[in-house]
Amino acid sequence: MTLNAIFYVFAAVLYLAAAFGIYKTLQEPEPTEKFWIRPLICAGLMIQAYLIYEALFLYGTPHFGMALALTITLFTCTFLLLLESFFSKIGAMLVFVLPLSAVSMLLPLLLPGSPLEPETASGPFRLHLLLAILAYSVMTMALIQGLLLMAVHKRVRSKDFISQDGAKHVNILDNMPSMMEMEKILFRLIWVGFIVLTAAILFGAVYSQELFGQAFRFDHKTVTTCMAWFIFGILLLGHHLRGWRGKFAALWTVIGFCVLMVSYIGVRFVMEVVPGA
Repeated sequence: MTLNAIFYVFAAVLYLAAAFGIYKTLQEPEPTEKFWIRPLICAGLMIQAYLIYEALFLYGTPHFGMALALTITLFTCTFLLLLESFFSKIGAMLVFVLPLSAVSMLLPLLLPGSPLEPETASGPFRLHLLLAILAYSVMTMALIQGLLLMAVHKRVRSKDFISQDGAKHVNILDNMPSMMEMEKILFRLIWVGFIVLTAAILFGAVYSQELFGQAFRFDHKTVTTCMAWFIFGILLLGHHLRGWRGKFAALWTVIGFCVLMVSYIGVRFVMEVVPGA
């Protein structure tokens, strides 16, 4: 086993151990934060940051692809959630994100991507790429928050957590913030993601204009990205004007996220994985 492989496995173990610790904590009737969880996440983040840097410049020239995009996205999610954990009760989100981040670290070993073209060294492209990854990261957190909101909504309206003897079965959903607070976090994430996505689209248009002489090209990525932008924009407008919230808003979030992921991950998956694509 190479030294890099050991780093990958070690960081994955750190993430999984932290996720397990958070999961067990949230199952307690009165959760108390374990002092060792954040140091584990910080150590995993530092190792993952080094591995991402090495993967980008593994062959002497910058490489990028679907696997590395997913890895960087989940790394950013983990980092942002770690910061948010000091201010909000988002432990349940980390329970889902940390295992995904652990698995994603192995993907660049299987799919290292392809060298970036010289044209990608331009400022607008670098800003577009940075903002796009940040937008994907924030929208990933919004997706998980939306799914948790739907799960809490279903649990509140069911009696599955009450046993026949009247005792309450505690799980991680019972230690979530109130549904109103969860909705506030959801729409805060969507607003941030929408603003960053808008900036990413604008810088992408500037780069496209410089390279192709056309700001918006009619291709799969442009169409699906604009569709996702439109879906999130309608959701925010509906929330402001019509009071859209709860399960309905969470469902729109899931749909918007799926369309957004198709705009890059879906296309890159076909190009990098499907033979002859």
